Amino acid sequence: MPKVAVIMACYNARPYLQEAVDSVLKQTFQDFQLVVVDDGSTDGSGEFIAAWAARDRRIIFDRQANRGQGAAANRAISISDSEYLVRMDADDVTPLDRLAKQVAFMDEHPEIGLSGGQLRRMGTRRTGLISNLPLDHESILAGLLKNHHTMCNGTSIFRRELYNRVGGYWSHTISEDWDFFLRIAEVARLANQPHCFLDYRLHTQSVNGRRIIEAQLFNEYAAELYRLRQAGKPEISIDEFRRQHRSQHWLQGTLFKLDSLSIGQYREAVAEIYSGQPLRGYARLALSMLMAPGRTARRVVNIVSKTRPVAGE
Repeated sequence: MPKVAVIMACYNARPYLQEAVDSVLKQTFQDFQLVVVDDGSTDGSGEFIAAWAARDRRIIFDRQANRGQGAAANRAISISDSEYLVRMDADDVTPLDRLAKQVAFMDEHPEIGLSGGQLRRMGTRRTGLISNLPLDHESILAGLLKNHHTMCNGTSIFRRELYNRVGGYWSHTISEDWDFFLRIAEVARLANQPHCFLDYRLHTQSVNGRRIIEAQLFNEYAAELYRLRQAGKPEISIDEFRRQHRSQHWLQGTLFKLDSLSIGQYREAVAEIYSGQPLRGYARLALSMLMAPGRTARRVVNIVSKTRPVAGE
């Protein structure tokens, strides 16, 4: 049994797969398996990985009809065999010492059930500054409950026993990471390391870019379920949560939509800035600021406040 299984759910990521998989296979820590489940890709991603798996026994490959990233990750975990589980997206790139640092951290901190790290936004031309996500459990949890981005799924490592205890990722096709983080937080502590563990590729085809309002709604639904469980109350369905959300005062609903749309504008702005279109990017960033000045300002401050690199990076 390998120490680590790197879990990759893949959907139409063929242009980026070579770089993503290479960054896993070349890790300095080699006691791992890479488990890739193709989620009904139509661009040849599955065939590409299947051919690679045939010549590299470290890769385990499977495919399914398109059912979403959470279902693909659950499938990949079910056919893996390891103590630790690490998430990796099929269009990102991870540093070659990531697994070594994350395994050492988890071995040294048995109270931590799931940990992540910092990320660096990446466009087609260059990468940006490293993120400044909080490191301690209390700050991470408080941010998640406010629908603030305090943990990145693509940088996460967690213990298989806890994944089994909380029941894996939910069946909804979006925001499975948000709900999973919160359920892990009920049985163990969360943490982020200060090291950068991911070059996070920003492009307009991302799921959250296309379905940004729905993603934010499901993030808030996950947070509401956490609060209900903490209060000892029964969970509610997503349909009931939608009805409650629609019954809000019109101003609250409008502010929620503007806040959600501002996230999409912000992501597209950063993608354009790092892809050689700075004028369009900064114009879009200004639009994001107008839509949700508080959220956009917080994101910008968090990024630019990371001025001192971590030792060894």
